[in-house]
Amino acid sequence: MDTSPSSSHSSPMRGERLLSATTPHQKGGFIVGRVLLNILWALAHFAFSFLIQLTELFAPILLILGVGWSLLPHLITIATANLGSLTEDQQTHEIVNHIAHTLPDQIVIAGHLLTPHGLIKDGLLLMALAAASSTAAAWLARRL
Repeated sequence: MDTSPSSSHSSPMRGERLLSATTPHQKGGFIVGRVLLNILWALAHFAFSFLIQLTELFAPILLILGVGWSLLPHLITIATANLGSLTEDQQTHEIVNHIAHTLPDQIVIAGHLLTPHGLIKDGLLLMALAAASSTAAAWLARRL
């Protein structure tokens, strides 16, 4: 005699009871995971957006300072060369020469060595960081 329950005799509610017994636990874990994922995404998006704001502020400043600082000695040299044709005053020539020789090639501020080309390089690196942060923020937005 076969004592196994047949499919015609099994209760349709039995399958629903088994599913409903595991569903609340799975849904709770899914919701918690989703909330944690959204919090992680929000923190990462905040960090990338903050980096974008900082780099967009400081990159142009560093580039302008670096380019201006590197061009200034050349402009003074051109002015000195043309000054001979404008005036013969020896005192004016001495002042321009003094200014040309007092411009530093590098500055140390709080232990950091700053040079014109270093400022330009740092400005370009900040622009690259802004582009990478923007790309990462866009990727995160599409991912979630």
